[in-house]
Amino acid sequence: MSEQELGLYKEIPGGLRKGRSTADDWRKAKETMYYEWWRCLNASKEYLECCDKKGKNHELADTYALFGDVTISWANWWNKIGKRIFSERRQYPKVRAIEQEEALKKLEVEAEDFLILDIPLNLRRVTILEQINKLLDEHHDGKNLDVRVQSTALVQLETTKLQHKTIPVLVDVAEILFRTPDIQLYQLAQRAKLAEIHLGRKVQETNSPEQEKQRRQMAASRYKEQAERLVYNAARLKFPSIE
Repeated sequence: MSEQELGLYKEIPGGLRKGRSTADDWRKAKETMYYEWWRCLNASKEYLECCDKKGKNHELADTYALFGDVTISWANWWNKIGKRIFSERRQYPKVRAIEQEEALKKLEVEAEDFLILDIPLNLRRVTILEQINKLLDEHHDGKNLDVRVQSTALVQLETTKLQHKTIPVLVDVAEILFRTPDIQLYQLAQRAKLAEIHLGRKVQETNSPEQEKQRRQMAASRYKEQAERLVYNAARLKFPSIE
C-alpha cells in the first residue's frame, strides 16, 4: 500500500488528511487506542525480549512481524510502522446518487450492505429526511453496528466491553508494574491515582484509615490482574482484551 493511500483509521475521525504534517499525524494518533497498544507492548517484558531478538525464534514472532521494535519513540514508531499497520486497506463507501442503469445492476446482485431508496425530490427536505430516518431505523443496526468487524487494516482492535476511559488507567497500572514489579498493592493504588469511581465509593461514605487501605488494596488487586491480562493479550495481537 503506497503512502498516498494511507490515512483512513477507525480510531481517528476524519483520518489523516493529505497535507497534514508528520507531527500532526502522530499527535492525533496519540489520542487513540493505537497509542495505548504501543504503551502496552512497552510494558510487556516478553515482547521487549522479542524485540531484543528481532523476533527470531520467539513465541511472539508474529506480533513482531507487524509491530516491530516498539522501544523507539512513539512519534518514530507511528511514522515508521503504526500508520501503516492500522490504516484501512480500502476507502470507506460514501452515500451517493446512482444512475438508473447502475441501480438496475445493483438490484440483480444479492447484497446486504446497501439499501436502495426511491426519493421524490418534490417533497420538502425535512419530510424526506424524516422518512429516510424511519427506513434506516428498520434496516440499519444503529448503535449495534460493529464497524470494527468490517475493518481491512493489517492490525485490528478488538471489540470490547471495557469502558474507553478505563483502558488508559489499566495501561498506567501495567507500566507501574513493569517498572516496579514488587510494588505493594496500596502503593500501586496511590501511584496509579485510582480515583474514587474506580474504588466503588459511595459519595457520602466515610471509612477508617484501615478500611480505606483495604479498599484501595482490593481495587489495586483487581486492576493489577486486569492490567496483566491486557498486556499478555496485547503481545498476542488482541487489544484491548482482558479475557
